[in-house]
Amino acid sequence: MLLDHGDRAPWAVVLFHGLTNNPGQFRTLAPQIHALGANVYVPRMPFHGYADRLTNALAGLRAEELVAQAAAAVDIARGLGERVAVLGISMGGLQCAYLGAVRDDVAVSVPIAPDFSVLGLPAGVMAFVRSVVLALPNLFLWWDPRVREAMRPLTAYPRFCTHALMQTLRIGDTVRRLAYTTAPRASAIRTIVNRADPAVNNAVAHDIDRLWRSRRAAGIDYVEYADLPENHDIIDPGNPMARTDIVYPRLIDALAIRTS
Repeated sequence: MLLDHGDRAPWAVVLFHGLTNNPGQFRTLAPQIHALGANVYVPRMPFHGYADRLTNALAGLRAEELVAQAAAAVDIARGLGERVAVLGISMGGLQCAYLGAVRDDVAVSVPIAPDFSVLGLPAGVMAFVRSVVLALPNLFLWWDPRVREAMRPLTAYPRFCTHALMQTLRIGDTVRRLAYTTAPRASAIRTIVNRADPAVNNAVAHDIDRLWRSRRAAGIDYVEYADLPENHDIIDPGNPMARTDIVYPRLIDALAIRTS
């Protein structure tokens, strides 16, 4: 998805969707950002967005491809705007965290609900679980076994595969290792989480924020939304629990791209 103004803009914003979702996850937020004068690019990640929602294509997903696609998106955005901001959720949040750690041509990075670790597991335990799961056969599981293929939003895959999820966590492991040794390169990183998120361990994201702050306090922020329902995907307007009326204005403020 590309929403542009026909010329290079003061800002180019790249939006990264989550695992099993697609650029349509930002179909409502992207136009609001575009209306502020930014050019907005929403890349489709490998093996995502296929018409067959029960496809097994995600079995081929690799962390290296996700990182390469994220880097390519920033390269494209540099031609679309004088300054580049990135925002993403879950898997996309990890891509934003990675870009914030390694790219000094990213002015603002906004990782949302990054899945550094899932189900409340500590980082060390999650690293062990990841290595075990990747050594086992790849399984496709329903996000919600109660509703199966009727899961909303209807534009996203209702299933994920265990190896694909673990591949996203590999990106998080890289970000965590870098945080122990290197100051982040982006001008600003604003990590945003839902305190009631049932899917990820916010404490790991907070620990990485502290590591970044210990190396460069300026421009590093960690924000917990305490007034949202128990929910992971706070972006997609097709998710009835998203409360986009509350979330979108805050995310736009976090991007800090207003020109007036």
